[in-house]
Amino acid sequence: MIKVVARHFSTRNGSKKESMALKFKRFNKIIAFEKQLEQEEASVGYVAYHSENMEVASISKDIFGELSLPQTESFREELEAWNGRVSSQVFESQSHLTSQNKIKSLNINVTQICNLHCIYCAAGGDGTYGDPIKSISIDKTLPQLKFFMDKLNEGERFHISFLGGEPLLYAEGIDLICEYVLSISKIKNLQVTFKITTNGTLWNEVVESLLKKYKPTLAISMDGSPEINDQLRPQKNGKSSSQAVLSTLRQLQFIRKEIGIVGVHSVFSSENMSVTSAYNFFYEFNFDFMDFMYSVTDENTEANRLYIQEMEKVADLAWQRGGERELRKIYIFDHYFDLLDEQRRLENHCGIGKTLAVIDSRNRIYNCPWTVGRPQDQIGDKTEIFSDRVKTYGETVIERNNCQTCWARYLCGGGCSFVHNTTDNKNNMKKSEFYCDRIKYIVGLSIYYFSKSRELMT
Repeated sequence: MIKVVARHFSTRNGSKKESMALKFKRFNKIIAFEKQLEQEEASVGYVAYHSENMEVASISKDIFGELSLPQTESFREELEAWNGRVSSQVFESQSHLTSQNKIKSLNINVTQICNLHCIYCAAGGDGTYGDPIKSISIDKTLPQLKFFMDKLNEGERFHISFLGGEPLLYAEGIDLICEYVLSISKIKNLQVTFKITTNGTLWNEVVESLLKKYKPTLAISMDGSPEINDQLRPQKNGKSSSQAVLSTLRQLQFIRKEIGIVGVHSVFSSENMSVTSAYNFFYEFNFDFMDFMYSVTDENTEANRLYIQEMEKVADLAWQRGGERELRKIYIFDHYFDLLDEQRRLENHCGIGKTLAVIDSRNRIYNCPWTVGRPQDQIGDKTEIFSDRVKTYGETVIERNNCQTCWARYLCGGGCSFVHNTTDNKNNMKKSEFYCDRIKYIVGLSIYYFSKSRELMT
């Protein structure tokens, strides 16, 4: 019998070593998963997911088997009943109906220069996007920020993420921007948050003061142990960057209680597929989160397959070490757990053209962090929005990227428009099946672990 379960349960830590592999079966809106568990005695776990209602169910081996067999009348009636049920608890996101130009998340390229030369850099190889600017103009940026904040309603959220280049090359500019934004936010009682993504090689009193004063989320870019990281993220002179990062991490340990969330951001590709090794290395630093991202430009078949395998190994290790608590330190699993807990449909993978904007170092406005410098993706300049371009983003990302029939769409949100080549024109779609394979597998892992953590397994 199919047992649909409630959303909120106490969590439990996993203890036994498990090496897992997913198998998928589908019945209309229902997706079933079989997971092999290599323990002292071989066993298998079974879970089902309703892709519309975002409900997770515990199922038996027999039910999983019957999904691909001629089904009995009673079992088919039960399947049809669940498949056709409309949940009153699922949360229908209305983000695609947000009025245009109401930006709630703003990325600012504080600089477009960098002290490293990462071999996979998507910003021109040197953080410049082909346009090296030492620092953004504060005189132009502050009115631009007020322009966006004036459009928000009382009490709404407003997030600023500082990028580059390397943003901490202009820490003084970040300080001025944060101070101004907080002062303006008091007018409407806006809930303001900040994030800094940095290569972690720069540490001084100004940086320390900045972290203590504004408590931004700090994402340190590092791709693994020094042996790996130095190959991928060298200084411009070719020398090691890792020792400087490790020095920063040691300094952060002394002030962790005085600052905001600290995490690590890693990029994997055919140049580096040591995800498990990176996880083990980072685990010792007790980061608040780990973001393990696959390169947005790598379409290598073997690397894609290895990344999926490595992420499954990482999920297994995290579960062994601390169950849901440790698993959710890996950003992607935490993200999917939140959506499943809330039964909240994600209709937009990101806020492209709706709630997200990027300001480059010349104060031009773009629709995506990856498209800076591409004229076709520019949606404004200073305090002017190009309304003719913005209005093309009226539909959801699910619709834009033609994901209406995908079972994972409400957890994936239609996928990355940059990867699918739909940032400026949905008619130019070059949908990446590699991307879809990765996401669907990790979504499946998330659903399995979600059920396991809520003690739903039969």
